[in-house]
Amino acid sequence: MSDHVEVHNYTSQDAQPTLAIFLEAVTKTAAPHYTPEQIGAWAAPRERDLVTWHQRRSSRATLVATVDDEAAGFSDVDIEGFIDMLFVAPRFGRRGIATRLLREVESRAREVGAQTLSVDASVVARPLLERLGFSVEAEQQPELRGVRLVNYRMVKRLG
Repeated sequence: MSDHVEVHNYTSQDAQPTLAIFLEAVTKTAAPHYTPEQIGAWAAPRERDLVTWHQRRSSRATLVATVDDEAAGFSDVDIEGFIDMLFVAPRFGRRGIATRLLREVESRAREVGAQTLSVDASVVARPLLERLGFSVEAEQQPELRGVRLVNYRMVKRLG
């Protein structure tokens, strides 16, 4: 792809675009793989506010990928190497943005001495993560807002 992808540390200006990416990715990209009830519980748009979203993103070493200065995706990693979120706007899907974000996340995790990367991956994210060296440790069925979802605890050892 000819898209020029830049990755930067999350700032307060990224709150609205990253929240929009999250909601759009869950309600569009993930929709074919989950029931409407599961999508509603996961996205929960009425329960999301920018202040809380910004606090959460700021506390988690969030990275934002942009294409031509437009937010295209985001991810994060904590000091133990746990990735809480990895989302790409549907219109930027299948352009290598998630891969680029994961490479940056892995680099940051190595810098702080994490031994592994781990993630509770959606059905949608699992194939990409497997291609990038993650393996499934367990299928999980977490309950979110009274609705059971399916995801996979996946791990990548950092050598």
